[in-house]
Amino acid sequence: MEAAMRKLATAATAFCAAIFAANYILLLGRLTTLAVIAAVLGAALAASRKMRLRQAALALVFLALGLFYYSAYNERTAAQAQLHSGETAVVGGHVLTYPINYGSYCRTEIKLDCDGLPKLKAIVYADEGLMDAEPGDYISFTGKINAADTLFGESYDNYHAKGIFFKISAKSAVSVENTGFDLRSVSARLSRFLSERVEKIFPADTAVFMKSLMLGDKSDFYNDDALYCAMSRAGFMHIVAVSGMHVSFLVGLLQFILGRGRRSAVICIALVWLFVLVTGASPSAVRAGFMQSMLLMAPVLRRENDAVTSLSAILALILLSNPYAAASISLQLSFGAMAGIICFSGKLYDAAMNKLPERMKCRPVRYVLASVTMSAGVTVFTLPVTALHFGYVSLLSFLTNILGLWAVSLCFGGGWLSCALSVVPVLGKAAAWLCSWLARYIVLVAKLISDVPFAVLYMGSTGAEAWMIGSYVLVFTACMIRKRRALWVSAACLLSVSALAALLIANRQFYRNTDTVSVLDVGQGQCITAFAGDATVMIDCGNTYNLSDAGDLAAAYLHSCGRDRIDLLVLTHLHEDHADGVPRLMEMYDIETLIMPEERGDALYEEIVASAAKHGTEVITAKGDMTVTCGGIGMEIYAYLNGGENERCLMSRLTIGSYDVLITADAPEKLEKRLVNEHETDGIETLIVGHHGSKYSSGEELLGAVDGSLAVISVGYNSYGQPAQETLERLAAYGYNVLRTDEDGTIEIRVGQDNG
Repeated sequence: MEAAMRKLATAATAFCAAIFAANYILLLGRLTTLAVIAAVLGAALAASRKMRLRQAALALVFLALGLFYYSAYNERTAAQAQLHSGETAVVGGHVLTYPINYGSYCRTEIKLDCDGLPKLKAIVYADEGLMDAEPGDYISFTGKINAADTLFGESYDNYHAKGIFFKISAKSAVSVENTGFDLRSVSARLSRFLSERVEKIFPADTAVFMKSLMLGDKSDFYNDDALYCAMSRAGFMHIVAVSGMHVSFLVGLLQFILGRGRRSAVICIALVWLFVLVTGASPSAVRAGFMQSMLLMAPVLRRENDAVTSLSAILALILLSNPYAAASISLQLSFGAMAGIICFSGKLYDAAMNKLPERMKCRPVRYVLASVTMSAGVTVFTLPVTALHFGYVSLLSFLTNILGLWAVSLCFGGGWLSCALSVVPVLGKAAAWLCSWLARYIVLVAKLISDVPFAVLYMGSTGAEAWMIGSYVLVFTACMIRKRRALWVSAACLLSVSALAALLIANRQFYRNTDTVSVLDVGQGQCITAFAGDATVMIDCGNTYNLSDAGDLAAAYLHSCGRDRIDLLVLTHLHEDHADGVPRLMEMYDIETLIMPEERGDALYEEIVASAAKHGTEVITAKGDMTVTCGGIGMEIYAYLNGGENERCLMSRLTIGSYDVLITADAPEKLEKRLVNEHETDGIETLIVGHHGSKYSSGEELLGAVDGSLAVISVGYNSYGQPAQETLERLAAYGYNVLRTDEDGTIEIRVGQDNG
């Protein structure tokens, strides 16, 4: 039996390795050739009498199968989508999810079922008529078809990882037809029912968190900046992503109610898979469902569960259903966490317990040790994945787990009991009220830890990537030393922590001693920072056409420079691409003073004012020209408050020592002429090109009057044709050296070093 399990593990691991290699490393056109080579080598080794060679043959054969399968799957999915990309056709399909209204458009997912198109999943964008559709309905319309392999002009594999291969924009009214009961709609409808039930019985301040915890429903979670920032920075996001932890909690609750036994195991398995489907059947949830089912079935079948074989076999099954799921962040984190637990957590726990005296082996100590060793095991493989995909890692997640996981398990169980009791509304609300105190405690823990200085390490920090790679090499090398291994590993960990502390201090001191003006790469938007000693000034914080919030990007940069507060934030105007990151930024950084034009009635303006009041930020609405000083940074603010939406703005001249930067917001040429006529423009070294390089800004009169040497364009992917070729030619004609954030990334100007 053990030999058979090992063969299964070998075959599954080889198949999975082939899928990951095909997805990330190998050229698509070479997969068939490589598969043939692997198959031939496998066949040659299969005749050997040596066990290891036969095992290698098995691995090579399944490696070949994985490469063949990836190539074949691509031909019938992504390749088919490319063939139809750009077409306009009559489209029809069954609705899979409830439509979401984003204001200017509505969005849902469908399974195509019409002539001329393959039966694949697609995202549909349409007008408000789409909101009449429900899961299971059949919709039809004329639509513009695009392959779902790019986002904001860049390659994007998350759609394929979710099994989505088309993006279709409706060009006609959407016809909705109710086709009766559809089994595919049951999970979506049940999920909506439970989500609404949670909203109904839980207080408003905890309902969003409880929906995320119980159902993985984060539709409102990401809109709550305070909650999202606290959970992500504290390393607690895993509790709102359905995984093995949630399934384990659910099984524990069910076994507490139903008891243990064969009948209980069968019921638990059925309810576990219902839970997996209701929560969206993400790769992490499916993995957890399989693992928990195998654990429950082991005593029923009188077979011991083999964790390595189970994990590799489950991964192979998921990749068999969709090889592109290899790119799923959820899958990578879930399987990485489980692999770390299997390989390291148990050994670390046993080693720690063996060194403890008997009198200290009490339940609280065992809980702390279990939390720490579990976190350590999970971190081994998930830390680099988190750093790669999210650009940061939480350094205090182990502390968050120690303080909060016990409450998470109770809160999860309490939430489901509250829903069950809500058949009697009074009982449901009473139970939810009690459970909410646990939810508030969990959020409080996350907020307190997220506020600790250096709770998060951003990969943008100078040397952060090198530190992480070096730490892994150091600890791995120490693990290879057999003699006094524990001592060597401890020394390696201590050296790693010391190196990190030195790195953080060095970055902080460098930017404290170096006056700097930076134009951050936030995509299509603008965010400018200025440092002089301990003073920090920011101009604008917003973006569009970007997966990352400008507030997150700004906070990451400030953190990498060792800045812990913002003395002054100036918003040139209240467009999204200049200001929509401010509410998120305020959740992560203390901002002493905010200066902006007044736009009463504007939703973004009101949101920023409310956030400023919440965090104690002084708000100054500019009524006219202003001069402000912040440490070694001076600003002349020119207020233009009348005219069109781009004419109502604050332009400014920022000065550090004798170095001057002109920032013109989205001002058109007409307003630039007023600026030149009304204010001094001599001695400006750097021009922040207006309106992201629009042809209607940076006119000849302004360029001639400023006569600077450096022009910086803050721009990203957009549909406006920015920066315009006319603008680039004008800048070149006036002798400007042009830098662009979309090509050069974040641009740092070190005053006194680069330009005087």
